[in-house]
Amino acid sequence: MNGQAGYTILEALCAFAILSFVLVALYEAGGIALRSLDSATAMDRVSLLAQSKLDELASVRDPLPKNAEGSFPGERVRWRYETEEIAPATAGSGSPSHLQSVRLVLSWQQGLATRSLAIETRHFGMERPQ
Repeated sequence: MNGQAGYTILEALCAFAILSFVLVALYEAGGIALRSLDSATAMDRVSLLAQSKLDELASVRDPLPKNAEGSFPGERVRWRYETEEIAPATAGSGSPSHLQSVRLVLSWQQGLATRSLAIETRHFGMERPQ
């Protein structure tokens, strides 16, 4: 009975070892894919919030304050902006217009890290007559 067909215990252990290495690699690849998906989803959500804030700022017809900050209702995303006059009105020019550079920064927690998105744009505001 020396010609029995079958696997030895050593062959079975080698097959299980190879299978475990393959499964661990697939598990790690799945984890990386899920983290990437989570990061992309968060960035997509923050981009929409940034567009919403930019639309809100564009609807303001007055010059914007030097800086402001806040958060979005129902979100754990904070925003802040800083403005700077691009072409400051000269004394006695009588021009009520203001062209401002605006830097909008959104920040949020993702895992243990704080992420941020910065956007620069321009704002044209007119002072209202007194």
